[in-house]
Amino acid sequence: MGIQQIDKIMVINTKEISARIKLGVMLASLILVALIVISVIFSWSEKYVLSFFLAAIYFLFMAFVFVKNYNYIYYNTDGPKIIIRYIPLRPLSAGNYSIEIPRRDFVKAELKTGFFGLSKSLFLYVRSQQGVAKFKPVSVTVLSKREINEILNELSNINK
Repeated sequence: MGIQQIDKIMVINTKEISARIKLGVMLASLILVALIVISVIFSWSEKYVLSFFLAAIYFLFMAFVFVKNYNYIYYNTDGPKIIIRYIPLRPLSAGNYSIEIPRRDFVKAELKTGFFGLSKSLFLYVRSQQGVAKFKPVSVTVLSKREINEILNELSNINK
């Protein structure tokens, strides 16, 4: 993970860890499907008990991935805007999302944990013409505690 901080400018790019997560999910899927197909073809177990067991392991693994809700995250505070770009790493999910907030309109940021602390979401609040608006939460589960704390500290110091 790349963190660069130069005079109140922070850039976080999770390209490496995100690529490993995406590749790991794809490899696990391919390996488990291959094992199930091979066990059915060669009849490794009677009544396909091994196939059901492998399928259960796969579904538990995928449930864990969905609960964690990993995202590729690019965070940059260089310039007059706070920029957060994220791409969901869940299988079969699509979309590139970007949040660009002018520093003068930023109000606050909150971190909330969900599902027994397995997932962490960042909520951003901005000033708008109708009052204070809340952006859709950004899952920051892929970030380390140190990176999350640095983001929260930096965001709390904006406009002070």
